[in-house]
Amino acid sequence: MPHRTLLLSSSLLAAAALAPLAASAAGEYHFAPTEAGVTRYPDHAKQDPSRDRVVAELATAQKQPAWNNVSRGAPWPAARTGQPATREAVEAEAIKAMRAGTIPSGER
Repeated sequence: MPHRTLLLSSSLLAAAALAPLAASAAGEYHFAPTEAGVTRYPDHAKQDPSRDRVVAELATAQKQPAWNNVSRGAPWPAARTGQPATREAVEAEAIKAMRAGTIPSGER
């Protein structure tokens, strides 16, 4: 049993030691055993969206009716789905909830 524990511990330690190297492989710079310490691979760099694309997305967002409020910090409004309920349907649902005890209030 102690042999299994030692093997498991050494495996976990090796994985923990190699994890930072694996994470850096996704970036533009990779570890290198040289004086510089890194090697640059420009083709591995993440490509940012072009300026034209960003400007087009901004123009699309600014055409939205909620842009005036959103640009001042308000959240985007939730999209409406389905038909809105009628006043009678809402009143009936409220009365039903009051009778069931889920709304702490009485009927009118």
